[in-house]
Amino acid sequence: MSLKTYFSQHRGEWKGPLMAITAAVFYGFIPAFTLPIHGSDSGNAEAMSNPSILFYRFFGAAVMLGFYMLLKRRSFRITRGEAVTLIYLAFLSDGAALFLLAGYSYMPTGIATTIHFTYPVVTTVIMMMFYNEARRPATIVATCMAVAGVAGLSWPSENGAVELRGVVIELISALCFALYLIRVNRSRVRSMDSLRLTFYVLLFGGLIFGGDALRQDSLEMVSTPRQMINLLLLAFVCTVVTNLCLVTAVKRIGSTTAAVLGALEPLTAVVLGSLLFSEVITLNIVIGIILIIPSVIIVILTRGR
Repeated sequence: MSLKTYFSQHRGEWKGPLMAITAAVFYGFIPAFTLPIHGSDSGNAEAMSNPSILFYRFFGAAVMLGFYMLLKRRSFRITRGEAVTLIYLAFLSDGAALFLLAGYSYMPTGIATTIHFTYPVVTTVIMMMFYNEARRPATIVATCMAVAGVAGLSWPSENGAVELRGVVIELISALCFALYLIRVNRSRVRSMDSLRLTFYVLLFGGLIFGGDALRQDSLEMVSTPRQMINLLLLAFVCTVVTNLCLVTAVKRIGSTTAAVLGALEPLTAVVLGSLLFSEVITLNIVIGIILIIPSVIIVILTRGR
């Protein structure tokens, strides 16, 4: 049996995991497309402000996803109450994205992405503290592992690459995304079609960043091919493709398995940071990753969602 025949016969089995892996890996490319135009590089003449980058990313992704929904003849209809909830969710999603980018100024992008990846653990802690979710021993152990992992990433090293301020910023990013996930599952939009929900969160998020950039008089026009290419890749690859792949993966293999495969996200960011931006992978980083990624997987498997 040829390899082509095997994959053709087992397409239904491998498509789900492949989509989940693609979503996780492509999401890990965010630093690769962001850092070349990020304002943290003071010597970069093509640098843009964070609100400008996020405006082009989210609004551009919303336009692309909107065209996709038109082709698939998906409904755009929402109620006034749903619109209010979606705007609220957009603020939480924006907070996660904004603080993730802000952390790049204080630490290597791989470390920033890994700390942000603790959001499932943060979600579980919030659920246990405020929503009376059961306190399972495995969850408590995983939480301790995640805390130890973040401490390991934050520990001073010879190259002094990580600042405590950056760690706090990335933890706020994880908190914002955790609150976003909780509110999605506990609001009137819980049963909304996932593509429609994502479209409006991206659209409202882009408008919020655009308004904030105009308020600060910092909305920069795209003026170079490098900026255009990075922003298009950021919107298409890291936002539209990742969301579509994730939706497909969840439908085929379930949210738990898709979430476990999401562990490739910080690993991708660490590898790309080392290869593209010469970010040093120290023993502290290795220990932190070894503690954080298994802790997240334990939480996901324990909660089963």
